[in-house]
Amino acid sequence: MVNVPARDALLRLGEKYQLPRVREGLKPVADSLARDLVAMEAEVRQLMSGSPTTSHEAAQFLLESGGKRVRPTVCMLAARCFPPYEPTPEVIGLSMVTEAAHNSTLLHDDVIDLGEMRRGRPAPRVLFGNGASVLGGDLMLIQALRLIDEAGVGGLMSSMISVLDRMITAEAFQLENRGRTDVTREEYFSIIDGKTASLFEWAMEAGARAAGATDKEVSALVSFGKGLGYAFQLLDDLLDLTRDPEVLGKGVLVDVAGGTVTYPILLALEGRPSLARRLAAAAGGEEDNRLVGDLLEAVDASGAVVETRALVARHTEEALAALGTLEETPASFALSSMAKALADRAQ
Repeated sequence: MVNVPARDALLRLGEKYQLPRVREGLKPVADSLARDLVAMEAEVRQLMSGSPTTSHEAAQFLLESGGKRVRPTVCMLAARCFPPYEPTPEVIGLSMVTEAAHNSTLLHDDVIDLGEMRRGRPAPRVLFGNGASVLGGDLMLIQALRLIDEAGVGGLMSSMISVLDRMITAEAFQLENRGRTDVTREEYFSIIDGKTASLFEWAMEAGARAAGATDKEVSALVSFGKGLGYAFQLLDDLLDLTRDPEVLGKGVLVDVAGGTVTYPILLALEGRPSLARRLAAAAGGEEDNRLVGDLLEAVDASGAVVETRALVARHTEEALAALGTLEETPASFALSSMAKALADRAQ
């Protein structure tokens, strides 16, 4: 039996999004899943500790700063969907790949966006410098690729290369479109497809392939991962609107300066060109004390919240439909609970 603190750490997965259904859905697999997550955490602590360089320290600082470990969790659950319903040793390493790849992008993002805080702590670039943060991200990505190679599961290296291509393309688009407030819906979805959904898809694929799933079963879980990734990001966009107005205003300006806006704000700006121009000016440094209030009013008037909620529901339904083609197991029940909880939280 895994110790109580480890089990509780696993069940905290739903706390940020206030998702009691996630906690309930994970209970049937909580002890065994927590055991594997604890094993992964032990390896995470060693992942970047092989050298005393500042770049390694920057990467290790971010890895040890926490995070919800959602991607490793769904990777392990994907493996548990198939007999013998326990992951192979390779799955621990592959789950670490998802966390290392994700954290690598965060190290780079904070440098690109001049981020000051990450997970409630100073961003690694603030403590160790931009150069060390960039190189730390590169080193972490190399470790991720090494882990894929060591796992020896066919097809995963090429699919990860595709994921990295999608992620970099999305990041490059944001970089080239800093300050724009006329980002289209199609452009928004291309960004979250690359920056969020792609790694969720790979996490599901990795767990399934390591467990010996058929191509049809892998495809079903990849589709589930895509739907979950889209819903995950759209829910984050909705939760942004619940923040303190001052914090919300600063966040929107950072988003615009970084080349993107959240989906509800995007919808609000479509019908208010004058507001879009004011937002662009404020992101460039012009003071506008009424901007946040006018933004929130435009969000309410546009029906953006209702439309975003509907999109969360649609992507959740698509994810659950794909998952429903597989045999029902405690692991698939946990995955469906996560997806349904996101949709519930959006309402």
